[in-house]
Amino acid sequence: MATNPTLLRNPSNPPRSADTGHKSRHVARLSNVPLLGRTVLASRIQQAASEKPTKATFPNLLAFFQFWKWLGPYLRDLVHHNADYQEYRAGKTGVFAVTAPPGGGPMRIAVAADWGTGTLEADTVRQNMEANDPHYTVHLGDVYYMGETGEVEENCLGEPRNGFTGVSWPRENTQGSFALMGNHEMYSGGQAYFQGLLKKLGLYDSARNVKDPQSASFFALETDHWLILGLDTGYHSGGVPLFTSIPLINRISFLNVDARFDDKMLGWLEKTLSDPARRLKQCLVLTHHQPFSSFEHSFDKPAKQLAQLFTKVGIPAGRDFVWLYGHEHRLTVYNRQIISETLNVYPRCIGHGGMPVSLTNLSRPDPRILFYDPRSHKIDEDHPDTMVGYNGHVLLYLDQATLRIEYRDIAKNQLLFSETFTAAASGSLEYKPTLAPGSPLFPGTRPNA
Repeated sequence: MATNPTLLRNPSNPPRSADTGHKSRHVARLSNVPLLGRTVLASRIQQAASEKPTKATFPNLLAFFQFWKWLGPYLRDLVHHNADYQEYRAGKTGVFAVTAPPGGGPMRIAVAADWGTGTLEADTVRQNMEANDPHYTVHLGDVYYMGETGEVEENCLGEPRNGFTGVSWPRENTQGSFALMGNHEMYSGGQAYFQGLLKKLGLYDSARNVKDPQSASFFALETDHWLILGLDTGYHSGGVPLFTSIPLINRISFLNVDARFDDKMLGWLEKTLSDPARRLKQCLVLTHHQPFSSFEHSFDKPAKQLAQLFTKVGIPAGRDFVWLYGHEHRLTVYNRQIISETLNVYPRCIGHGGMPVSLTNLSRPDPRILFYDPRSHKIDEDHPDTMVGYNGHVLLYLDQATLRIEYRDIAKNQLLFSETFTAAASGSLEYKPTLAPGSPLFPGTRPNA
């Protein structure tokens, strides 16, 4: 694939958004504002601000005062109808057997989260993922700003819109591609995700047509030794627009913002794990929302549900597994944690796929953190005082009983850190981390603020 000369290779000196043909990273940065940033109101204002290429110094503020662009859609959001929760139809299990072609080495799965922004950064991460020649790709959710049809088409399917260059999720040269939904897809009710994006996802035939569709917002990828569970925390996270940002109120289940697992998905998961052979496999969990965090509140309901289900189906307490997630726009690799009393988890936050990344300021040593990315750079030449973090993605290598995870940077696809998990006879995971030479990542024992 030819390299686009406008793709970002030096994040410390990014071009102006208005000069790239992509959506403004300035508009996207509002999503990092605590409480306000992840509300339907902020998303509608961002959507209005990004409708046309603009060189305005404060595009979000300008859009806020142009209330006629966003107020009507926002009022409709108060009474919108969520799409029906989809399940796999008869004869389809939602479990996809994934393999690498013979003689091609380990199976490769490229994963990114919070990627669907339409920014230059997202386009560069897309190209980096493709450069790793993955057999499969997985998005952990969030198509900005409202997850509506036009945004899915522009930010995921590569269709030019409103004067912007479209960005394509990397799936063309893969054997299959899958995607979870995040809270932003549900801000508009999830219709575009269920009726548009899912039709493009699943396992592909040699002509890259979908032969086995991902027809629900959850899935499992299965190898001889590993079970990768893509679990939906997005459907119950869109919430009531007036309450989505209130920390205590937004934990109330009927307000639909606690990111809980849907009962239908839990039924599917119980059925999937009823196979004794699958229960013996090592487990990698993928979700959009974070079950653990040193920087933001964690969503503990899904972890509790998972712990209860594991107990119900007979998975031994204390079994080790890996959990990748997004929602927070940062990269943080945690040491092994006990979550919900019985889950032994290696948590990894990889929500740095396409958003302007939140600054990770660690004010004191945190032994829970293995490594984090402390770097910052100016958002572009016009705003040297507006600082953001670095984007990137991860690459999974599955080779028999061993899982290797590589954490790669947006700048020239640089390897920052790798780790291997190997199944032990006891059911635990043997773990080996490797910091790449010259890596800019900091250990949790080293504060940066």
